[in-house]
Amino acid sequence: MNDTPEDQPMKSKVAPCACMIVLGLLVIVFAWWNIRWSPIILTLLGAVTMIRGLVNQCCCAGDCRRSSAES
Repeated sequence: MNDTPEDQPMKSKVAPCACMIVLGLLVIVFAWWNIRWSPIILTLLGAVTMIRGLVNQCCCAGDCRRSSAES
C-alpha cells in the first residue's frame, strides 16, 4: 500500500519558541515605551526576527521541535 502524505500522521509538532515570545514581548514594550533609543531597539529586534525567519531555525538553546510521541 502506498503511503501518501495525507495517510501519514504528523511526525513532529512545532512547539512555541521561547526566544520568539521574548522578542515579541520586547517589541510590544519598546513600541509603547517613549524613550529616545526605542526606534533603534525596534529596528534591531526586527532584524533579528527577519534573520531567524531566513535561517528557519530556533535561536534559543532548547529544541523547538518535539515528536508526537512525546506529547
